[in-house]
Amino acid sequence: MPVVVDADGLNLLAMASLSAPLGDHVVLTPHDGEFAALTGSPPGTDRIAAARHLAADVGAVVLLKGPTTVVAHPDGRVLLSDTGDARLATAGTGDVLAGVVGALCAMGVEPFLAAGMAAFCHSRAADLGWRQGLVAGDLPGLLPEVISTLTEASNPSAAGIRTRRVDRSQPC
Repeated sequence: MPVVVDADGLNLLAMASLSAPLGDHVVLTPHDGEFAALTGSPPGTDRIAAARHLAADVGAVVLLKGPTTVVAHPDGRVLLSDTGDARLATAGTGDVLAGVVGALCAMGVEPFLAAGMAAFCHSRAADLGWRQGLVAGDLPGLLPEVISTLTEASNPSAAGIRTRRVDRSQPC
């Protein structure tokens, strides 16, 4: 069964000694501070490598929140979302993101893809929100419009989705 670990769950995980991989059905959603608690140091400038390392180390999907959100699978696959802006660095928005990941998993979306889809939809919802004064509680009401745009688009670029190849052979 898919599991999303956020906030205090990440803090508890940071204090635990893992003796076995968590599994790719688990999604960890750290921001930089939580990442540092989990690994002993912040992600640094190569956020893709940092997310890959953590995903490989714990055997779980890692959604590293930031200006470009990095979703890393334990096997090295990576998804990036560079939508959204600093308004998402406010209290509670990460909780909304974790909820969207969980909702997509509950709908049967594989956790790695659910994390990538959630990061994109969460950021696009913020793009639709207030330029100033956006709060976490505004995001759930904006998500249906984002999802409608995605399902109605005939191609990904029409919905604002850009794809780029990330070298998976790059070592962790």
